[in-house]
Amino acid sequence: MAETSPTPARFRPRNLLGVLAFLGRYRARVALCLALLLVNITIEMALPQLLGNAITGLRDHVERATPFEPMDFVWLFLALVTLRALVGFILGPIRNRTVQRTLGDIRSAVYNALQRLAFTYHDKSNTGELISRATTDVSRLQDFLFACLLLTVDIAVALVVTVWLIFHISPALGWVAIGTMLPTVALIGFYASKLQPQWRAVHDLHGAMTTVIQENIAGVRVVKAFAKENAEVAKFRERKETYLGTLLKTVNYWAARVPFAQFIYGLSTPLALWIGGRAVIQGELPIGDLAKVVLYLMAIGYRVGMVGQFTNIVQNASASAERVLEIIHEPSGLASGKEPMPPGRGHVTFENVGFTYSTERDGGRTSGVVGQAPPPVKVRQAPSPAETAGEGARSTKTGEGAGSTAKAALADLTFEAKPGQTIAIVGPTGSGKTTLVNLIPRFYDATQGRVLLDGVNVRELDLRALRQSVGVIFQETFLFSASAAENIAYGRPTATREEIIRCAQAAQAHGFITELEDGYDTIIGERGVSLSGGQRQRIAIARAFLMDPRILILDDATASVDAGTERQIQEAMRKLCEGRTAFIIAQRFSTVQHADMILVLKEGRIVERGTHAELIQRSGFYREVFEKQIQH
Repeated sequence: MAETSPTPARFRPRNLLGVLAFLGRYRARVALCLALLLVNITIEMALPQLLGNAITGLRDHVERATPFEPMDFVWLFLALVTLRALVGFILGPIRNRTVQRTLGDIRSAVYNALQRLAFTYHDKSNTGELISRATTDVSRLQDFLFACLLLTVDIAVALVVTVWLIFHISPALGWVAIGTMLPTVALIGFYASKLQPQWRAVHDLHGAMTTVIQENIAGVRVVKAFAKENAEVAKFRERKETYLGTLLKTVNYWAARVPFAQFIYGLSTPLALWIGGRAVIQGELPIGDLAKVVLYLMAIGYRVGMVGQFTNIVQNASASAERVLEIIHEPSGLASGKEPMPPGRGHVTFENVGFTYSTERDGGRTSGVVGQAPPPVKVRQAPSPAETAGEGARSTKTGEGAGSTAKAALADLTFEAKPGQTIAIVGPTGSGKTTLVNLIPRFYDATQGRVLLDGVNVRELDLRALRQSVGVIFQETFLFSASAAENIAYGRPTATREEIIRCAQAAQAHGFITELEDGYDTIIGERGVSLSGGQRQRIAIARAFLMDPRILILDDATASVDAGTERQIQEAMRKLCEGRTAFIIAQRFSTVQHADMILVLKEGRIVERGTHAELIQRSGFYREVFEKQIQH
């Protein structure tokens, strides 16, 4: 399994602006948060003034016997502190609710994008990497949203007001504040300029580690069957150590700024005491004003520390925002047509159809031909749909620069499937059988020629309506962690129990479903692991029955079942195909010999066509394979 290092990235403000667009949906709440924050800042700026005036008044009272009532300052100080606590009590829940709702909107946008994106995107993406982006990276944006609601305004307003107040008290001390604050902020900026690429590397490695976990959980039976537990543990440990090493390197790099920043800004207090103390001794500055300046310098130091914290949050969030927005802004690859489904019974025509899987690299990004979206993940390239399904011959060579080479998966396919006909598609592995049928519901778009459904180009049809009119039963049936009834009614959630039972009976599934612990209400487990392969296939057939599609696609539905189960599935498929245009992919000739027409594919081309009887009479590829299978 090849792995490439994450591509270095630099800070891109537009990534964070894309996240802030979600926060912009709650403008009233954001405005209220900022208003309450300004109240707190005002109180914070007033407290040193109050304390400094109290010190000056106390000194005058001791030296000159001027009137001084300390309780006036005590009650005013307590009132301001109480008001600040009350504002914070109101601000906290509003801020938290706003941030969490915004995170919820981002998660929904990611999930919606994953549902919208074409097959080609998912073909080239790692599930673990997508899970990492949709969960961990979104969670990392939480600190950034909190920072936007508090730190940005707090830092900017407080620094400007505090420096202005110090200048108002003493210009010399104001320059002390500026002279120590600006170099400290510049130092933080220097360190921060190299931080975002490091955080992007950390997040990519976390995605790679999540991929190992996801694959191990999904393939736990294979792991245990081959006694590879120790190897999987070692693989995870290797990814974990790489991730932790990069994380510690990033954290230590950022922490290295602290002693330098503390030293530079730490000079502000002794300088202020030296310059301000001389002014106090010479009678040019009240001692209370010097106390105000010292307190304001401490507030600036706190805000400068917050600048470092905010910078780290922004750089970290920028890397996560980039990974999240790559999904949200990824083009769907397939644009839906606007034409409604035409009247008809499923007349399918292929006119000089060709399809090519192609990969182009340009500066590290990968893109594809028509109907093919670029992969978002650079940690590992997943197999193409042709490779995972064992279909669609493809060879791709890519270098570090631009350019691509590819072999056509399909070439110059022309045939016609009349309404109600059953078309069987046979051929060796990699001949393009699955790729062919995937062009009908537009899982992919043909790169040449046209695919027509009842006289209309499928590209012009409304995509949702098109796919609802095409029923697909895959070789590997996927069932959800839900009841048997819910899995059958997946395409029509409003179906009645009577309709569900009727379709299950037609699919030869009613018998075994009623024998389950809770019948149709039995939760069948993740991916249907509590059922046999034949049972899962019959539930899939029942699901297709309920959809009542115009066109039916059966992708090698009996490839992994025994002969007895195959007969039951074939009986169910025979009923399902009645009155519909059906495309059947099969390796067993017992499944296809009753088809109205058989298309024999080899290297993406139709090399023979005809009925089973006609093809057997010829001395062609079909007869050769048929005789070998009979002998076997």
